Amino acid sequence: MTKEELKTLIFKARSGDNVAWENLYHHFEKYVHSRAWNRLKKLDMTPDRKKDLEEELYQAGWQGFLSAVRCYDPRQGEFLTYATHFIDGEMAKEMKFVINPHGFTETPDFQERMETQTVERILADGKTISVEESPDRGKYSAERRTLQILEILRLLTDETHSLSKEELSRCLCLYRMAKYQNGTPPEAPNTLTSTLQEILAEVDPLEYTGNNEEDYRIRYEGYQENRLKEKRNKEKGKKSADITDFSYVHTFRYAELDNLIQMVCFSDLLSNEEKQRLVDKLVSTSSLYYRTPFYDGDRLKFSPQTIHGRFSTRAMGDKKPFAEKINRIQQAIKKLCQIRFVFNCYTAEHMMRPKTEYLHVLSPYHLVVYHDHYYCIGMKKEDRRIWHYRVDLMSEVEIVTDEEGKPVPIDVCAFEGLPISNACWDPEKYMAEHLYMAYDEPREIQIKLRPDDYTILHDWFGNHYEKTDESIETDENGCRVQYDIVKVRTSPSMVIHWAMQYAGAVEILNEEIRERIRGEIEKLKEKYESEG
Repeated sequence: MTKEELKTLIFKARSGDNVAWENLYHHFEKYVHSRAWNRLKKLDMTPDRKKDLEEELYQAGWQGFLSAVRCYDPRQGEFLTYATHFIDGEMAKEMKFVINPHGFTETPDFQERMETQTVERILADGKTISVEESPDRGKYSAERRTLQILEILRLLTDETHSLSKEELSRCLCLYRMAKYQNGTPPEAPNTLTSTLQEILAEVDPLEYTGNNEEDYRIRYEGYQENRLKEKRNKEKGKKSADITDFSYVHTFRYAELDNLIQMVCFSDLLSNEEKQRLVDKLVSTSSLYYRTPFYDGDRLKFSPQTIHGRFSTRAMGDKKPFAEKINRIQQAIKKLCQIRFVFNCYTAEHMMRPKTEYLHVLSPYHLVVYHDHYYCIGMKKEDRRIWHYRVDLMSEVEIVTDEEGKPVPIDVCAFEGLPISNACWDPEKYMAEHLYMAYDEPREIQIKLRPDDYTILHDWFGNHYEKTDESIETDENGCRVQYDIVKVRTSPSMVIHWAMQYAGAVEILNEEIRERIRGEIEKLKEKYESEG
């Protein structure tokens, strides 16, 4: 593919050309994978771990590639060079977070060099320090050693990660090198063991009972054994079993943190700055291994690539399946792949049943929250229109895969909020233009209302209405009343029902809409004048 062909492909895909998007997708998929494998081939780890990590790096690199597609300008040079910068940048952040979460790395021959006291340490910024060159500030006190061990356990262990005593000893050296550039040799094994036993005696229950599981702050191999019995054996001169595989018990489990961060991100009551500050505090309560789809370690990931709108506090009958659906759809949006699902309705028995046996296939673009309901916005495969589906009415949601088991990429079209476009999509404006999440094409509607009734407009349209220079004065009950004229761009079919809902406060001025409202009123009159 020539540079000119590639440039044409990018701009066609950004404008909604699905054939161009598919060509671009398949052309760069292998390239992003290759960038991931290049980073992994020199690492000493099992093939299974490399395979898992490659998928994580690929997803990070793919997000970098999409950013490059959205932002590319031919004046910035060749696209491949431009995109590689974004791809490698996202992969580097992922590597730092997954492989090197504590901010420093030991060399492959760390243990051998440590024994000869000529070890080199490589810090995250690439600076190399040797023990011989680093300042020796003397040995640490028992109190500081205790705090250092607790901090390492807090940062580097959790419900899925633990450290042996040997690993803890190495991390202690690295921690001191990275924080203090201090080359003091590590403590003797007996000293480390004694310190750990003192910590456990202070922070853990003295005896495991089965009912005090939640009282443990540090768990280790065999922590459920009777500590009192171990203590008596020691007093009698009997050797106690060695303890190892330590893990810090954090205030919140992963699943609990996910829920808390999600509620903060989609709260109506918090500013973006408050959300960022609260999420920072929540993340800091966990280890450095903790990952969340809403936070990348530096900032909230609250963008058109994830979920827009406010988080609904409305109670749901069964939150876990609903949360799983949201997560699955969000993953499809992030990976730019299609989903398949069944659409349902409620019965008189408060149960959901499929409206038809038809399986819907959608290219999901965005998730929004509209008046306490989540909606998935995307292009339907059969008619290539933009559709809105209520997520709580969707079931059996799954990512569509091809014969080889690979996710099928989304189709694209000339939609203002196309995920690969560099256009700045405004979800609030979109929802204002699609009243009640209607499908019809929005148009300009003129509305007459009193100056003290703007709250109604703000509740439904946010800032997306415009006061005109026109006004109307009427004589009502002997008093002169002034009305403002406001322009709103929204659904012409749904504004009829909206105007009837607020009939005492607003009046539609477009004659075509007024005629349709009169027709609805006549139908209501016939309905309610007849015998029930």
